[in-house]
Amino acid sequence: MKRKLVLTATVLTLLLNAGCQSQKSPGDKGLDVPESEISTEPVTLKLMVAHGFFAQEDFDAYFAQPVKKKYPHITLEMVSGKLQEMITSGDVPDILIAGLPGIPALQELQIIEDLNPYIKKFGLDLSKYEPVPIESIKKFGAKGEMVALPFRMNIPALFYNKDIFDRFGIAYPKEGMTWEETIDLARKLTRDDGGVQYLGLYAGGVDRFAMGLTLPYVNKQTNEAVLTTDSWARVLNMHKSMYDIPGYVKDGKLSSNSHTVFVKDQKVAMAGYWGTDVIGEIDKLVKSGQELHWDMVTLPTFEKDKGYAWQAETHNMIVTTTSKHKEQAFQVLSYVAGEEVQKLINKSGRIPVLKKTEELKKDFGVDLEFLKGKNTNAFFTLQQGIHEHTKYDTKGRSLIVEAGNDMILKGIDVNTALRNAQEKLNQYIREQSAAR
Repeated sequence: MKRKLVLTATVLTLLLNAGCQSQKSPGDKGLDVPESEISTEPVTLKLMVAHGFFAQEDFDAYFAQPVKKKYPHITLEMVSGKLQEMITSGDVPDILIAGLPGIPALQELQIIEDLNPYIKKFGLDLSKYEPVPIESIKKFGAKGEMVALPFRMNIPALFYNKDIFDRFGIAYPKEGMTWEETIDLARKLTRDDGGVQYLGLYAGGVDRFAMGLTLPYVNKQTNEAVLTTDSWARVLNMHKSMYDIPGYVKDGKLSSNSHTVFVKDQKVAMAGYWGTDVIGEIDKLVKSGQELHWDMVTLPTFEKDKGYAWQAETHNMIVTTTSKHKEQAFQVLSYVAGEEVQKLINKSGRIPVLKKTEELKKDFGVDLEFLKGKNTNAFFTLQQGIHEHTKYDTKGRSLIVEAGNDMILKGIDVNTALRNAQEKLNQYIREQSAAR
């Protein structure tokens, strides 16, 4: 994933066909509107990443090139900038890309077009998609609005470095492990060996642990923080138990054991992280001529044979209310979320949003040589949870991370850390409400 473009949202949406072209492909089934009813005048649609990361090469491979081939009259142009300034100037992109956490901020700007009329008009069958991404998006519709279409999922797994396990004579991790079991395994692998500090596990921040229980930061009905719960205490204590392992804190700072360190430095034995991100880093490593002896198993859960592989995270497509070409934009969304492009996404090692048939599972990542023989079924074993996002989640997430760090670095007990976070989040909510 070269040259990642960072902006502020992640969602793309575009649909049907527009010329008098040949018969519909299998991915076009269910589209009820005749293609001749949609204008085929040349049009340029602007697309912008409003939240998250989206590589230029992914835009070219899964949007610009296939859409141009399917609809020669539609040209997609990727733009960048500050969305608020674009709104002020009246030059808002037609399509926005955003992750689920970025959607509440876009809703505040009142620029998200409800897709329900287009879904109905064009006969788009939502049942062909995995239910969790669709239900996650529906959570944003207070009155039943469909604010986006997903085009890609991100599912986590537990990646492990075989060389480190072999070096210390420890058996590889297994499918279906709990976090307790995984952290116990990490203790055996965390050591200074010949002046090299090895760490047993990277699992993101404490907010990542919480995703396995799909814990809310805010009660959406009352707009009050909900951080002082037994579940949050369990998450923070679990996170602390990992950082209590000697070697994780050095000179009063937490170790920088990220998923990129797992791939590049190869001093971290296991990494529980988003699959697309880790595979992207491995892809870059392989292309640079280096090696990593690795495999993966399912992400650990809090309970044996129960729980989620974190909450759902999807890359989504949004049509803006200001677009002058909404039907053509929906054509794009629908096509990118259709079988043809979804199969391209699947073969390239990205996780599609279509229901995971045995054919899709078998073809996952076939275009990437380094994925051959790997346990990619780890992506498709656990369900993902549905999180009800709010516009206060970003602040809540930062306060939970702060609370977790205070427990590790300052010795603050879990109840005090959570109470402090709760008070700060409620104060922030009051301030934001007063400023409206």
